[in-house]
Amino acid sequence: MSEEEVADDAPVLGIDLGTTFSAMALVNHHGKPEIVTNAEGHPTTPSVVHFYDEDACVVGDEAVKMVVIDPENVVRFIKRHMGEEDFTLEFFGRAYTPQEISALILRKLKEDAEELLGVDVEDVVITVPAYFNSAQRGATAEAGAIAGLNVLSIINEPTAAAIAYGLDRIGGQRKLLVLDLGGGTFDVTCMAIEGTKLTTLASDGNAELGGKDWDDRLLNHVAEEFFEKYQLDPRDDAAPYQELYERCLHAKISLSTKDRAMIPVNYRGKRLAVKVTRELFEELTADLVQQCEDTSVIVLEKAKLTWEDLDDVLLVGGSTRMPMIRNLLVRLSGKEPAEGVNPDECVALGASLAGVFRHRPNHPALMTKRETIKKRAKKLADPAPAPAPDRPRGAVIGLAYGGHVAQQAMMGLTGSTSDSSPGLMGVEIEDATTHPLGLVVLNKQREEVVYELIPEGTRLPHEKRGTFAYAYENMRAVRVEVTEGTGTYRDEVTVIGKVELTGLPPRPKGTPIEVVYTYGVDQILKVQVVDIETGIKREVDIRFQGGLTGDQVSAARARNERMDVD
Repeated sequence: MSEEEVADDAPVLGIDLGTTFSAMALVNHHGKPEIVTNAEGHPTTPSVVHFYDEDACVVGDEAVKMVVIDPENVVRFIKRHMGEEDFTLEFFGRAYTPQEISALILRKLKEDAEELLGVDVEDVVITVPAYFNSAQRGATAEAGAIAGLNVLSIINEPTAAAIAYGLDRIGGQRKLLVLDLGGGTFDVTCMAIEGTKLTTLASDGNAELGGKDWDDRLLNHVAEEFFEKYQLDPRDDAAPYQELYERCLHAKISLSTKDRAMIPVNYRGKRLAVKVTRELFEELTADLVQQCEDTSVIVLEKAKLTWEDLDDVLLVGGSTRMPMIRNLLVRLSGKEPAEGVNPDECVALGASLAGVFRHRPNHPALMTKRETIKKRAKKLADPAPAPAPDRPRGAVIGLAYGGHVAQQAMMGLTGSTSDSSPGLMGVEIEDATTHPLGLVVLNKQREEVVYELIPEGTRLPHEKRGTFAYAYENMRAVRVEVTEGTGTYRDEVTVIGKVELTGLPPRPKGTPIEVVYTYGVDQILKVQVVDIETGIKREVDIRFQGGLTGDQVSAARARNERMDVD
């Protein structure tokens, strides 16, 4: 069934596929996003997989319980390997790609949602860190396909969070900075709310920086203290390592509310309790915090803003609960982070909204709220808007799809679900490129160099044309190699696709050709190559590729369907 044939109110599940935890949400018939709980009744699901047989695994909370008992068959932090070529993990004689392991997490979310809603769920919007490259985004889309999902789009996590935060602020003129520090990735994004448009101004980040790095610093400190006393290292054995990791993780969480924590170590009959103060923890991780500061400053420079220009600062991701991160943002911006935002849930909530904005234009919530959104915009443009009514945490509301009503406890959502709530009509999301796009050309020395056609930070959608020339005499074909990344030479960037124009009459050196890049909001790059004199042309869609062929995705999906996933 094509997207045009899908029912206007068919669910679009927004999925935050996180490094440590994942979450899902959807938009109800009143136009409000709601977290969809998992089968255990929790708003988030650990992104952990435990294989206990050749064709059987468990995902989520039950998998976490096996981390210490059977660490060799547990996978954590697989998101950090998305897009890595030739990376596999082997369990019970079978090799798994990061896409396949992520697909097991997505399948768990899909089946839990279907059980709760009482209808099939196929269409999803999945979020990724803003600084993910095309291979990482492609791998995420492939994971969705392997899980049997129809991935409508891949959107940036900070953008999704800003959508969730900005929905109740539509109509005003505001600029906000989103600092997203999750379990394994880090992004900073500047957004602008202008009337009913949400625009990405600039992004930067590190796909290999996250809460796990703080955990590792704590673990290494404790392990070194233990080694200094006993000349034994608990990091040398898998089970003791995992046990110590869990204790350090809990200590890190404890240090967010307490001044000190005790971390017990028990290894090879030796015992030690290591005291860690918040002050010491901050000293151990000062350089990680400095990376967060440096990136934040870079993003503001890219956006051509100062800290004084910002109206709001938003913390996203569970790792932002560490006081050192909150204090950093307060010190830099002079503002307290926005309240009423659940850092674990807002990305999934925003993804579900983006799914409706972009893929359900005739959703009932959109069609019935034209006047409401206009009134809302006018009200929020007022210099003294009336405060929104308080909503108690834990209020129970219903999810209604296909005649099935599931009562669900909601945690900290803003706004009400009554028919008087703000609608979604007219909201426009304008994202931006996070990596430059170009093509390979020959310079005068016949070296392969990169010509940048679409710079980083270009707002989408965008079209860019460039005129080039044939490099040799009597050419009958042209090949354009599409690049991603910053660099001068071919080996400094990534070639993400190519377009070949063949069947040309012999062309002399210097014959002009035109290359047109059209980059849409769906983040599909259309590349057209035109021989100007003859009009012969070819256009190719450069979609995100995570490293798997279509046949490999189909085979992986068949294996996924045979797996027993609990």
